[in-house]
Amino acid sequence: MEKVSEVFFSEHGLTSTSASHLADLAQEVIAGNEAKLKNMTFLTTKVDIVGSASESGKTICVGYDENMLAQVHPLLEDIASMNAFCAWMREAVKAKDKELKRVANFTFEEWCTLQGVEIPSSPSYPKETTEADIIAQMNIKERNHYLQLEAVAATIGKYIHPGGQFSSAREELQNGIMKPYSTDNGKDTLIYAHVPSVDPQKVEDVFFELQKWHRQNERELNKMKFAIKKQAEKQNLENTHRFKQELESEKQCHMMLFTQYKEWQLKEREHISKLKINVPEALQNTYEQLSRLEE
Repeated sequence: MEKVSEVFFSEHGLTSTSASHLADLAQEVIAGNEAKLKNMTFLTTKVDIVGSASESGKTICVGYDENMLAQVHPLLEDIASMNAFCAWMREAVKAKDKELKRVANFTFEEWCTLQGVEIPSSPSYPKETTEADIIAQMNIKERNHYLQLEAVAATIGKYIHPGGQFSSAREELQNGIMKPYSTDNGKDTLIYAHVPSVDPQKVEDVFFELQKWHRQNERELNKMKFAIKKQAEKQNLENTHRFKQELESEKQCHMMLFTQYKEWQLKEREHISKLKINVPEALQNTYEQLSRLEE
């Protein structure tokens, strides 16, 4: 454990869950106290109408009296102590999480260095073969065909999908057929007549023809993508299998060390998980106050 984190922990104290819960309670206390101080004023304000009867004014704001004034210091003191409690507990929880993460991320190689043992030489784990790698391996004809399919899918989709130029123009035509006239009321009322500039059925024919083309292209593109994905998976499996075979000769020594490393990691995590968060003497009163609220 890092030296800077040791101050937060001991064998006795609070769990991280309890600490977080009490910190949440402290925040509720802070919110309540701040609400009491939110509208602090030392003026009582009345409002009246000029010429109205004497003493007819309405009190619209009551200023703090001496009793309320006397509460300001205790309330601020309470807020400060609650904030100090929250700061300590959250820093402690953060430190614990950091230690757990440090152990979880502590690599086998780092552990071997820590223990002063030499890692048996072993083959490098194969780099993952991605779909981009498979595409890069295509010959000129295959790769050009793949890029053409992508280009067609992007181009046609851009025009026929909702919001696309062709789709919008088709919708505009259909609306124009349903409502052949429209007006614009300004200084003069303008009447617009909407007349199809082309046979609507031909527009429909072209739209569905493009849609069919797009679907066919998508099917072929998806088929290629699926084949590429399967090829990448196959190559990864083959690479992994080959790696395991190469590793077998080093396995016994390596496995013994790795088992020790995992046991160390587990023991460290268990130790850190069992650590309790110290409640400093200066925060004891605040802790007891929050504990009573929890009951």
